[in-house]
Amino acid sequence: MKKLLEKVSLLSLSLMLVSTFSVSPALPKMLTHYEAKGYRVGQVELLFSLSSFAILGILLATPLMNRWLSERLTIILGLVLLAVGGMTPFFFQAYPVVFVSRIILGAGVGLINARAISIIGEHFSGRERVQMLGYRGSAEVLGSAVCTFLVGRLLKISWSASFLIYGLGFVILFLYLAFVAKPEDSQVQLPKTEPKTSRLSSGQVLYITGLALYAGFVILVNTAITLRLPLVMERLQLGTDSQSSLILSLMMLMGILAGALFAFLLDWLKDYLMALVVLALSAGLFILWFANSLWWLALGALMTGFVYSLGVTLVFHRISETIPLKQLNAATTVVLLGCNLGGGFASLVLQFFGLFSSSVNISFILFALVSLFLGLSLLLYQRLTHQ
Repeated sequence: MKKLLEKVSLLSLSLMLVSTFSVSPALPKMLTHYEAKGYRVGQVELLFSLSSFAILGILLATPLMNRWLSERLTIILGLVLLAVGGMTPFFFQAYPVVFVSRIILGAGVGLINARAISIIGEHFSGRERVQMLGYRGSAEVLGSAVCTFLVGRLLKISWSASFLIYGLGFVILFLYLAFVAKPEDSQVQLPKTEPKTSRLSSGQVLYITGLALYAGFVILVNTAITLRLPLVMERLQLGTDSQSSLILSLMMLMGILAGALFAFLLDWLKDYLMALVVLALSAGLFILWFANSLWWLALGALMTGFVYSLGVTLVFHRISETIPLKQLNAATTVVLLGCNLGGGFASLVLQFFGLFSSSVNISFILFALVSLFLGLSLLLYQRLTHQ
């Protein structure tokens, strides 16, 4: 029983890692609140992307922080910052306070994000470690979906009440302190010295950068959909806040289905999977653009949610398959930087698209065209290299 509680506690660390956009169904009500105070749409949407920039900063500072903070202290600090920063908008709705609180939230997520995978390697070994890493990915998706669903329920109280979901950080902190053994008490013996990291060649850097840009683009599109879908449903009168919350939750849960089918699709489509992911993403975006009912909107959202998860999983798979173990940490860091840049720039890109049209769903058609061009380019490249 103690072992099971330890596993649950470790997996719970991943529940809130992608929760920074879970409160996006509250965006329409937040816009009403802040526009009355003189703030623009872009300024309100920026509140959701701020956390990604904070995560990016923590990611860059991780090597330095590792010298001063132990793993246990890092996780405790991260959970406290996540919970306090996340819940602050419930108590204080002033824009500058919410602005700072979202940065604090991102810093907390960044601290946990840096440890959520490595800690499993410290407590488990062999097949058990592989299983736990697989469960961790599912916990990340499940946590995001559950948080988004809870936001829909809390929105019936007020938009600020939706930020109470981050109180789960305190529950996770209790589980971690109560049931997770300290590293020195773990039965897994770690090597005393780490092998020196080999430098990446210029070819490897170019390859990894390309994968980082690909992952960043897919996450950019997914984040933009998450931000814009509740607004589209309200402005076009296609659904309610609760319905948008439900659709976004199901959209995130598609990641579990994508994970289950990933090995099959990779074996079937092989090198063409990367191109087909963005082509399918384009198709889903076109559906969102043309959607004139809740059902079509849901279909487009679920389709994009499925292929988004496939694309990100494919990038990390390619990194692990093509980059030597000694260089894997550096390569993964570069890809994570691309991922967080994609999420961070979503609101800014939406503002840029707004310069071309005041239509609330203009981003869907523009992203669809870019995705179509990228997919066809990758498909052509694969055909030429396989001749």
